[in-house]
Amino acid sequence: MATDGSFRAWSDERVLPAGTTMRFVLLVVLMLASGVSLVPVAFTAAGLNEGTGCLSAAGVGTGGVPPDDVLRSAAYRACVDEHGMVSWWVGPAVPGVLVVLACGLFFVLPLWKARGNRVVSLEAVDHDGQILRHLKHLAQATGLKRMPRVVVDPSAASTGAAVFGRTGRPTVCLHGGLLARRTAAPEDFDAVLLHELAHIRNRDVTLTYATVALWRTFIAAVLVPYAVGFAILVFNSYAPETPPYEVQLPAWRALVLPVFMTVVVYLAKSDVLRSRELHADLTAARWGANPRVWGFVEPAPPTRVLPRVLRSFTELWRTHPRWDLRREALADSTPLFEVPGLLMFLTGAAVVMVNGQLWFFVGSSSHRVGQWEWNVAMALPCAVLVTGIAGTVLWRSTVHRLLNGRRRLSGAWAGLWLGIGMTVGELFGNRIAIFRWLPGEPVVLLLLALAGLTFTWWVTQCSHLWVTAWRGRTIRAPMMLTLAGACLALCAWFWWWQDYGVILANVPGLLTNVLGTGTDGLVLDPTGEHTAILTTAERAVALLSTTVAVPLALPAVAVLWLLPLLAWTVHPLSAVRRRDAALDPDKPLIPGGPLPPLRRTLSAGLFGGVACWAGIVGVKVHMHAWQPPVRLRGVAGALLYQYGMSAALLAGAATAALTASLLAGRYRLIAALAAAHTAALAGYSGVWALTASDGCLQGISTFLSTCDWRPAGTWQAFQYLLGILLILVTIEGIVAAAAISVARRAFRRSTRPAASAQAGHESPRLNLRRLAVGVLCAGAIGIPAALLSSPLPSGNSAAASDARPAKPPQFVAQEASGQAEAWYNLGGRNLLVRYDDNLGKLRALGPEAQKSPDAAALIMSRFPAICTEFGKIAKDADAYFPVPAPQIQPSWKTFTTQAAKGSEDCLTGLRQNDAALLTAGMKEINQATRAADTIKAWITATRTGLP
Repeated sequence: MATDGSFRAWSDERVLPAGTTMRFVLLVVLMLASGVSLVPVAFTAAGLNEGTGCLSAAGVGTGGVPPDDVLRSAAYRACVDEHGMVSWWVGPAVPGVLVVLACGLFFVLPLWKARGNRVVSLEAVDHDGQILRHLKHLAQATGLKRMPRVVVDPSAASTGAAVFGRTGRPTVCLHGGLLARRTAAPEDFDAVLLHELAHIRNRDVTLTYATVALWRTFIAAVLVPYAVGFAILVFNSYAPETPPYEVQLPAWRALVLPVFMTVVVYLAKSDVLRSRELHADLTAARWGANPRVWGFVEPAPPTRVLPRVLRSFTELWRTHPRWDLRREALADSTPLFEVPGLLMFLTGAAVVMVNGQLWFFVGSSSHRVGQWEWNVAMALPCAVLVTGIAGTVLWRSTVHRLLNGRRRLSGAWAGLWLGIGMTVGELFGNRIAIFRWLPGEPVVLLLLALAGLTFTWWVTQCSHLWVTAWRGRTIRAPMMLTLAGACLALCAWFWWWQDYGVILANVPGLLTNVLGTGTDGLVLDPTGEHTAILTTAERAVALLSTTVAVPLALPAVAVLWLLPLLAWTVHPLSAVRRRDAALDPDKPLIPGGPLPPLRRTLSAGLFGGVACWAGIVGVKVHMHAWQPPVRLRGVAGALLYQYGMSAALLAGAATAALTASLLAGRYRLIAALAAAHTAALAGYSGVWALTASDGCLQGISTFLSTCDWRPAGTWQAFQYLLGILLILVTIEGIVAAAAISVARRAFRRSTRPAASAQAGHESPRLNLRRLAVGVLCAGAIGIPAALLSSPLPSGNSAAASDARPAKPPQFVAQEASGQAEAWYNLGGRNLLVRYDDNLGKLRALGPEAQKSPDAAALIMSRFPAICTEFGKIAKDADAYFPVPAPQIQPSWKTFTTQAAKGSEDCLTGLRQNDAALLTAGMKEINQATRAADTIKAWITATRTGLP
């Protein structure tokens, strides 16, 4: 049994990390990842990196490997030379440059603050050394190993102080007003000094000034160049000679992204600095600082609602908390252990934007896309950040609430804010709605919110479970174990989202038919009776196959329900008291007592397994009585059998999840997941046994009439569906637990809490629990391991052959529009404008000649130059990329050849005074004009024809 001393240590705010360091890491990663993406975009907006679009203008698809003939072509080399291209190493070099600049500013800031014309040494004003001796006494009392450097700012009239520099070499600056009040208010003097020494003791000086240095570097080296680049773009686009539609929607979205990102970074920076101030206040108060110094600084806030709301909003932007909040934190440190909605929102928005920036960076090199190393490199940092920040805060709040007898944390609001942050961050990104403000399938964004809710719910229940069960003197071991499992699950989620979720959200209609148009009825039913079932199932399997295409999905599913079960394998806690200053055996226990019996969850799972067996037998009886005709005993019949078995298994798992949620007074999510997967394991054993022995029981035989044992064939038949079923069983468990939780909350008065387990006879039950958990672990780990290590058999399902959705027509249209835009902006527009200008001169020549007294001389003086210009345009067009649209390329060929031939015939006719050649040349110019009109119509259609 753990002692009261160990649990008092758990509840101290110094033991469980506050997560502020992880918030700083979030800022660093966000700034660096954003710099990698935004700096090249700034060069592009300023016109210094337009050459990156030359491949698109040449017709190379997004993510496609450019052919060697394109890279070696004169048109590509001329395009890059004319428009310029930033070297490939600029993007990867941005983080290093930002770090170097931030480090330089970090070391310069203390020197600037301690410059000679602003501060003086303490010895210059402390002639008798009394202040220095007092400072050394305070530093020794607070446990500082090294006395900080002390300077004085005599021009500062405030009664405060500041510490700057770095933790290893801090500098305390005393304001002149503070020294003036030292004799009149010595307790105030000590309180201010203890607060500054607390910053040093808490080791947040380096973190604070590193945050400031990074923020200023980010503004100067990333945001300012980005703003300048887009200012140049807008100025050039809205110049008198440029049509206003040149700035397209993707450019405006790219402009909105850094604005939103700047707000997120600034709010996160302010949150880091405010949190450090509150912790310094608590440390100073623990050292004996008189709280009176915080009590007479600011009057109480007004009680009206609107001012309170405005004050709360303005508080978000402050780097130092308001004095009333600091007083409240000193009176009750509970708010420091709450889960701030702002922090969860910022975490969700920031990690999605980081993932988006990494996604763009990795996607810029086509050979990286699809490699699992790069997928992990994009997903893992985001998972670590969410787990380190949100997971740590949830653990702190859970532990503090339990040890102080407060109401249990549900995690619902925290998860909602986390999901909203991820959703908003994705909306402000530029990957799910490139050519529109909203994504093509907005409903897919609900998955982000549900992912945030599931994460916080699971972490909260696991933390409550382990705090109740753990017997060690520190809670760090189960906390790290739980957060590692949550990190694995989040890594799998971000992997799926960046690989498939982005595509599903971007393209309208892809969610309901991931196979694409023209693929209805991949497996035809010769009888025509089950076409709708087969088509619906094929689409569902194709959509869900994207989940098992992520290698981490199945291990993550196993961790979600196995990791909490390990809590039942440790010795139970029966008498854990709340945090208190004195050991009092009469103090109440932790609310909720010991863990609920595991047998309820396992019984629900076995009950669901029996339901699975019953459903499986029912399917076989139905198909035996149905006796499919010979023409339906091929692929279609096998699929109908597989889908029927899968439906029976899912129904049994759902029954188990609902039953476990109803029986569980606490830990409904954990109980539902464990029961659902227990039922799934039992149900799959029935599928495997009864299918492998098909024909042995004549009353339920389906396809065979002779008895034989076929285990390998049965495994191969259900292998591609088994991974999908495990994902669906997990979703069923989450939905069942959520539904029962909502229902019980709505009818709270009519429910009774589940009875607590009794304290006696624990050893035999503990051994049984360990045996049961061991068996479940063997099955839950063995099946995913077999699925991941075995190759997927071919031919079982047309939908399983390729989990990645093919490019749908909408995506193809977007890609074609981007190629047309690049071709037009990088040279096509200039050619067409030159042609129109020269054609205008040709058409104006006749009216001018009629008004001229010497029409022949006017025509002979201007006509050769006009004809020559048509030839130059044709030559330049022939040297440029062909139109990147197969249906328009004949018009482009007509344009170049007829313009060149018309120019040649025109000049020859003038030299030879041949009217027939002149007439032929004009006809050829007219043909080139019609071809140019077709090309311009195509350009207009690609700009306006997107949904």
